[in-house]
Amino acid sequence: MGILLVAGAVLTATGAFTTAVHEPDRLARGDEVRLSTYAVSVRDVELTDAVEEQHVEADPGETLLLVTVRLENLTDRVVGVGTTADRTTSRLVNATQALLVLSGVDDLESARIWNDVTSVRSPLLQPHVPADITLAWRIPSAALDDGEIALDVYDADVHTGQIILSSDVVVWTRGEHVARIDLGVGR
Repeated sequence: MGILLVAGAVLTATGAFTTAVHEPDRLARGDEVRLSTYAVSVRDVELTDAVEEQHVEADPGETLLLVTVRLENLTDRVVGVGTTADRTTSRLVNATQALLVLSGVDDLESARIWNDVTSVRSPLLQPHVPADITLAWRIPSAALDDGEIALDVYDADVHTGQIILSSDVVVWTRGEHVARIDLGVGR
């Protein structure tokens, strides 16, 4: 019995019973993250005070962080980037537990989303058709001095309805944290 206690103490001290922590892949702009439901890569990052065509501007003490990503829907259904489409809720952005979120800064409000500067609606992603989408977050200007700002990418766990009336409803929920893409802003 004493040997078992000593062995248990040694294993505990060396961390044998601790849960392994998954570290996401560290990526740079242009690197693609390809998952079972979608693919994403950061194409461009810009800091600005306003985007007049989208009627969005930063308040004093804020900066607009524009992140243009190439998104590809790898499923067989249309999905919305910031909305539900074709009875599918992707939760890519602007959702509790979103799949694409900023790291290193607390965004002040939901991201504005567009696929070209003159579009007015949240874009839809057709199956297997890559699209360049701009995500605009209003962030505190001080966040640029606080550290590295990155885009965290999470895998999607796909859930479908379990009863006849909702059997064709699909919801993507946040899965494993798979990547952190350095946006090249912040210090």
